[in-house]
Amino acid sequence: MTIKIIIISILFLKILYSSSFEQNGVKEGNSRVSIGIYGEKNYAKDKTGLDIKFDGNYGRFISNSSEVLLKIKDSTDLKEHLYKIDAGYSFYFFKHLLFAPYIGLELGISGNTRLSSKITNEEGVYIGVHNFLTENIALTPELGVEYSDFKTLSESYLNIYLTYFFD
Repeated sequence: MTIKIIIISILFLKILYSSSFEQNGVKEGNSRVSIGIYGEKNYAKDKTGLDIKFDGNYGRFISNSSEVLLKIKDSTDLKEHLYKIDAGYSFYFFKHLLFAPYIGLELGISGNTRLSSKITNEEGVYIGVHNFLTENIALTPELGVEYSDFKTLSESYLNIYLTYFFD
């Protein structure tokens, strides 16, 4: 019950506060930086412990509804260090004063320090929405799936980024 009251209160305060600004981030010529750091329990049989993950994105808007971006993902646990470097394209639709939903595609490579000769191709699709807290700062939940070599599902994810937009 308490969690519901907290969520309703936050949404109410967000609506009151947001009436005083309009998002200024998603527009041609702007850039954005998104950062997410979180822990993840790995349930694979050969792994134990907590994985620490870092996701970072740099995007550049080539039009008011299109963005090209570079995504870097880094994961570490006690046994290995995984990394992914992706290039992506995002398309924005139904932009609003406070929200900017998008869909996108990414292509890249991933590697593993324990298996240094093993580098795989990675492909993915994602959908997300920038929820603007101020004109240039947003919380961005993103849901996506990634495949290895166009055939094997490697992961699905739900990340929440802190995003900053600038000229």
